[in-house]
Amino acid sequence: MKEKKQLVRQYRILLVEDEAANIQMISGYLSTDYILAIAKTRKRALELLSSSAFDLMLLDIQLPDGNGFEICQHVVTNREKYGNISIIFMTSLDSPDDEARGLSLGGNDYIHKPVNDVVLRARVKLQIQLIRKNELLEHLTCFDALTEIPNRRAFDDQLKKEWHRARREHKYLSLAILDIDYFKQYNDLYGHPAGDQCLRIMAANLTDSFVRNSDFIARYGGEEFAVLLYDTDLETSIQLMEKSLATFVEKNIEHQGSSVKSCVTFSAGICTADPATGVFSDFVNTADKELYQAKNLGRAQICGKYLTS
Repeated sequence: MKEKKQLVRQYRILLVEDEAANIQMISGYLSTDYILAIAKTRKRALELLSSSAFDLMLLDIQLPDGNGFEICQHVVTNREKYGNISIIFMTSLDSPDDEARGLSLGGNDYIHKPVNDVVLRARVKLQIQLIRKNELLEHLTCFDALTEIPNRRAFDDQLKKEWHRARREHKYLSLAILDIDYFKQYNDLYGHPAGDQCLRIMAANLTDSFVRNSDFIARYGGEEFAVLLYDTDLETSIQLMEKSLATFVEKNIEHQGSSVKSCVTFSAGICTADPATGVFSDFVNTADKELYQAKNLGRAQICGKYLTS
């Protein structure tokens, strides 16, 4: 399996502030540790939020063309568009009512001006640590512990995203559903630890076979796996999967319980669709039917079909 490098990404902060002195001061405090973008108006803040992803927003309340409360409320009620951005209000409005209002609208913290550099760094660091912990928890819930590839939950989310992206960009989307042949017999003969190792080898083989950034591999369930291939036609998808099957067979994992070969093999069904004209529910169903067709034809092979409207 490919070695996984754990890289801590740089977090992105949007500073919404109209006073030049404050911008210079805060930038000096944070720009070395974070990627910082600056908006001096409500309009510019919403433009940047629509065009880029941010982890944290430092939000002044009093702006030339609006106020931070409005921005906060807009962002919080449109999480699907802007993402789950943490919001720290940063303002000279220091009454308990103002602070309570900001927090009730969805703000995560409230800093009073003039800003103290130690307090600012500490509050920002705390929010980033919380974001990081949530990301790690999300990672754990979306990855299969045994094979260390995305699980069914992650696959379902990615499938919806890629379907909508392909429809928007008028591209083909191919889905392959794979099943290790006679896996129950393999477990019965060689034991579950050997079966677990077989699943790990299968996952590693797929990871090595599909290397584009847009390729998405997941454990679909049990001995089943799924591969999403963006902007890939049916013929190319079948060729790539046949190559992956050949590579897997070359590993020569002994399987005396298989009636196909003396080693472990897999079968796969592929469906290729143009989401602009295809029906989403038929996409997965067609790939699944093609998998059963591959099994009915003798296993250790690939069957595929275009989804017609």
